[in-house]
Amino acid sequence: MPQQTVPDEELAPWHDRRFLVFATGNFVNNLGEAAYKVCLPLFVYDLTGSLVTMSLLAALAPAMLLLSPWLGAIVDRWGPRVFVVPGLMVQLAGAVALNLSVLAGDPSTPVLFCMAALVQLGGEMYRTGWITGVPGMFPRNAARSRAVLSSLFVTSNIAGPLLVAVGLGLVGYLGLLWFNAATFLAPIVVWLLGVHPPAKERPPALAGGRLVSGLGRDILDGWQVVKAEKRVLYAEAMALPLHFASGIGVLSFMVWYLRDEWHMPASGVSTAQAVANLGALAGSVYIAARARTRPRMVLAASATAMTLALFAMTLPSTTLFVICMVVFFTMRSALTAVTALINVKYLPPEVIGRAEGLFNLMGGAPILIAPLLIPLVQQAWGGTAVLVFLGLTSSLSLLCLARFWSRWSAAEAAVPGEPVRGDTPVG
Repeated sequence: MPQQTVPDEELAPWHDRRFLVFATGNFVNNLGEAAYKVCLPLFVYDLTGSLVTMSLLAALAPAMLLLSPWLGAIVDRWGPRVFVVPGLMVQLAGAVALNLSVLAGDPSTPVLFCMAALVQLGGEMYRTGWITGVPGMFPRNAARSRAVLSSLFVTSNIAGPLLVAVGLGLVGYLGLLWFNAATFLAPIVVWLLGVHPPAKERPPALAGGRLVSGLGRDILDGWQVVKAEKRVLYAEAMALPLHFASGIGVLSFMVWYLRDEWHMPASGVSTAQAVANLGALAGSVYIAARARTRPRMVLAASATAMTLALFAMTLPSTTLFVICMVVFFTMRSALTAVTALINVKYLPPEVIGRAEGLFNLMGGAPILIAPLLIPLVQQAWGGTAVLVFLGLTSSLSLLCLARFWSRWSAAEAAVPGEPVRGDTPVG
């Protein structure tokens, strides 16, 4: 498939009224989810005091990534509109059902798992829809629009924990959970205002077994395109150990560690997460705002800093632990941003949906395994051993990077003068 170029300078997305409307609705939705990601683990901790339960609940998010290749194939075939509103409605139904179960009394763990799984499934559908829909909605500034939306997402992850820190004393866990449910309506309002992905000409319908086999062929075709671009594969393979060491299960562990080992109050944990997310915003904005980025250097710096931060967290200092959290999430954000940049830069847009799905599947597996292994390590050797375990795992990325470094140079030399896409600064 031929590469497509974009103008060297795209229009600033803030000058587009439609983008402002979309970004506002998307930010409100992300703000609710950011508060939910902090609120629900804290609520479960107060309810059960169990790291195992917290970790299994955290595993729901990466478990949904296992569906990503199929969701990506559906979007590439039928367009992003098929998932935007349906995903939001699934999220809303799951959130309302979860809140009603809490309101009715002490909810059982299986009920929490089922309702939280619905929220995660709807969220994965909605994200697949809007991420692949950005180029069609804002064709004159697609790269900058995606970069700004990514920075707004990180901003919501800063505001969400602060909202929890303030809101816990005012409305409690249940009030914050209802706030999350209400934010799912914001993107629906945006849709009703006419800001949504354009309709795509639908291919011939596939029925029964032909639907499954047709989507399977689409995924295989997408994999062939991805496999041919070695630089993308090198970046994704190098990042796999870091996905394990920095996924949502690790975040749940850090929440538990601050609460259980350092006896930090819930409001203090939320504030610490907000400060760490402020670093994550800096990492994201730094990558998005650079006119030219050296991907290998960012990958190497991220892997090194994240590994050292995990080992430093074992030292007996709460202040140092929080500082290391800031460094850790700053570099993780930079890693995520530069990996997305590599995918947009080197892959044709026709396979972005399937590529995102395949990479979510690759990255989702270690993210899913982490919250299953962390409680076992903690119960056998303690919380400090978990940090050492994560640090050793993270260091594997440095070995991968060393192995791929010269091959990356060879891949760059094989495509001289390749057009660069998505490298304009964010303003």
